[in-house]
Formats: sequence, C-alpha cells, structure tokens
Amino acid sequence: MIEYKEYEYRNGLRLVMSRRPEIPNVIINSSFYVGSKDENPDKTGISHLLEHLMFTGSKNVPQGKFDEILHDNGGESNAYTSNDITSYYLSVPSSKTELGMWLDSDRLASFPVNEESLEIQKKVVCEEKQQVHDNSPYGSFDIESAKRLFKNSGYRWAIIGEEEHIRTFTLEDVRDYFNKYYNPSNMVLSVTGDIDYDEIINLTDRYYGSIPAGEKKRDFEYNEPEIEKYTEEEIEDSVSLPARFTLYRAPKIGTREFYALKLVSVALTSGESSKIYRQLIESNISAESYMYLNGMEFVSLFGFTSFVNEDKTINDAASVMNGIMDELLDGGLSENEILKAKNKIQTSYYIKIQSMIRLANSFGFNKIFYNDCDMINREVNNFDNLDNTFIIDTVRKYLQKDKSVVLNYIPRKRS
Repeated sequence: MIEYKEYEYRNGLRLVMSRRPEIPNVIINSSFYVGSKDENPDKTGISHLLEHLMFTGSKNVPQGKFDEILHDNGGESNAYTSNDITSYYLSVPSSKTELGMWLDSDRLASFPVNEESLEIQKKVVCEEKQQVHDNSPYGSFDIESAKRLFKNSGYRWAIIGEEEHIRTFTLEDVRDYFNKYYNPSNMVLSVTGDIDYDEIINLTDRYYGSIPAGEKKRDFEYNEPEIEKYTEEEIEDSVSLPARFTLYRAPKIGTREFYALKLVSVALTSGESSKIYRQLIESNISAESYMYLNGMEFVSLFGFTSFVNEDKTINDAASVMNGIMDELLDGGLSENEILKAKNKIQTSYYIKIQSMIRLANSFGFNKIFYNDCDMINREVNNFDNLDNTFIIDTVRKYLQKDKSVVLNYIPRKRS
C-alpha cells in the first residue's frame, strides 16, 4: 500500500503528499485541470504553448534562468500537455525542497510571460510542429486521425494545435488563458519522496497559500455523434515502410469497460507468445505491431497499428489484423491470455509506483479526475473481476468494424 496524506487550503489548492525516504530526492508536481480539448477552436495549441512559457522565467526569476537555477542545485524539470490535463514536475535533492517549491510557485503567483519570451516560444513550438508532425514520418497521424474521429468537440484537433493559430497568439490571449485556468482552485500539487509532511504543509502555505483562488471548473461539453460507418483512407507520406492504423472510440477512463479494453490491448500485444507478435511480427509481415488504449476524460481511443515490412503489402497486414479482430469479436480472449495480461498489468503497476515522478503524476491525475487519491492503491484491482463474458460484450460494443477509422500510410510516389 502506498502511504499518502492530503491537505486543502483556503484558496482551493489541494495538496497530496507521499513520503518515500529511500532516496534523498523530492518530486514537486503541479497538475492543472486544462488541456487542448478546452481550447477555443480558433486558438488551438495555446495549452501546449503555455506549457513552454512556464519555464521561461517569472516575477523573481530572470528570463532563461529557471532551468539554470534548478540545474545548479542538482534538479531537473519537465512537463506535458494532454487533451485533458497539463502537468509540470520539478525533481530536487531533498535538501533543496524549499527552493523547488519557491521556483514552482513563483511562476504561478503572477503571470510569468513577457513579449520577448512569447515570440521566442511561438517560434519554438512552430518548429516543433514542423519537425515532429509536418516533416516526420507518420508525424501527421495525430492530426489526421483526430479530425476523422471527432467532429464537434475539442478532441478534434491535435494537442500541438494549428500553426496559423500559434503564430498569431498575443500576450493578452496567453494572459487570459493563464488567468482562467492556472489558479489554485484548478490544480493539484503533489509532493513525493524524502519529505516531512508537516514541513510540506507549511512550505505549501508559505509559497502557494496567498495565491488568489479562481474558477475550479471550465465549461466543456462532449457532444459527438456515434461512428456508424467504416472509413478507410490512404495517406501518402515520406515514409519508408507502409503502415496501417485502425482506430476506435472507446469508453472514458475509469469505467469497467475501459479496463476491459486495456486488458485486451495488453493480452494481444505483450510478449513473444502474444497473438499480434506471432501472427504479424514472427511471420515477417510487420516490422512492428501493437494495440493500445489512450484514456481520456470523456472518451478514449483504442488503436491497432502495424508497420509493414518492405516485401509485404498493406493488404497482407490488413488481412491478418482483420482476422485477429474477428477472433476477438467472436470469442474474446483465452483464459491463458487473460491470466497473463493480468499478471503483466500487475507487474507494470509495481514498477510504476517505484518511480517518484510517476507516483506524483498519478496522484495529481487521480485527484483531478476521480477526486480519489486511493486509486493509486486500488486501480490495479479493477482488472481482477474481468472475465471473458464481459470482455466479449465490451469488444462487440466498441470494436465493431463499422465503428472504426483506418488510415493507411504509404510511401510518397516520386514525381
């Protein structure tokens, strides 16, 4: 069992702490309840842009000195933006805990962006989009799949946003977004590692307690029509190997059906004895192939991907992939597949909670989406009572062919 303690402040800030004294290190994680799906359709990418800007400096930290101060004191930092959440972490030696909390809180206490840093980071993000999405093999997949899977909600654009939007953001745009979402009422602070609970409570009060409260929740409506027609499209790209991506909408995070599909993805992908390995990789049809489940707040995505070997075709891969899906829809998983997947999930869980960074992130995630930190101790048990009858019912509900979107990436023809 993972030990943890919680505390809430007058300004709405929720603090979660877990003492793990084995290593003299502390992780400070600030998670904000906002992601790319909450953006204005005409201002996409602002969540990810703001993530970059939060490292450029603050009221008391000169521009460009944030990471320098951290590194000089044996620390490091990173962050990520998802569709639903934006999360930041600092890792510092336990003797530098107060410094870490000061650095993290200072950029939240007042709007930390100026015109110079905004223009610099707009260029950085546009270059990132060009490098990762526009000019990288299969890089357009997130963009192309999102707009085919969703039509109405903020899930219909990629997290990085549109370049034309990024280039035109003003300081006022970013300030308004920061003021709306980056406040104690809309965040969870989680601190893990070699800590003293009373000290963290007091330090949090000192550095975060005077930051004004703000809005706790934003207005978001998930209103998407069901996918009822099979779609398959071909995309020419600068790729050396063809690839087939099959996607389905799946149930939102935390539901029993979500865990059933997670079990399916692990069962059919993990290890050399798995069906996908034996039928696609070992048979030399695919260089790489896997299933995955990307959990999100209102909906999730179930994917089945195959990168096809040079001497094979998309049709070769499609035939086997379709056969695997037909078997799954017809009979679900074998008892052996279910047992092995449950064991794999349990092992992954114990590995996960050994990482202080992942533990701190999980506390923030669980508090924001479930208001339940004890999910860290119970979530792995959600797989225990899943049987093949329920798995079959779930895959037939969500993974029928007419509910799928298929994108076939092929090498661009030379002119």
